[in-house]
Amino acid sequence: MNSAVSYSNSRAATVSTAPLRASIRLVGLRLRTWIEAYAAAGAEAALYQQLSRLSDAELERRGIPRGELHRCVFGTGDAAK
Repeated sequence: MNSAVSYSNSRAATVSTAPLRASIRLVGLRLRTWIEAYAAAGAEAALYQQLSRLSDAELERRGIPRGELHRCVFGTGDAAK
């Protein structure tokens, strides 16, 4: 029987919890994805803040031109998607 409610021999109705569990699982997966994206954005922001404090000479030594700092830090998240 494909309906969410089935009847046993004693005529008592039972309700399947599978749709509810599937919905809760989907919400959990979406929440996890959002939390991971939020954490990654926070890590990128912290890295940008640390690197932006370096001198131009130190950034050049690391191979990062000051004008490209934002692309070097925030561009990495877009490339992985």
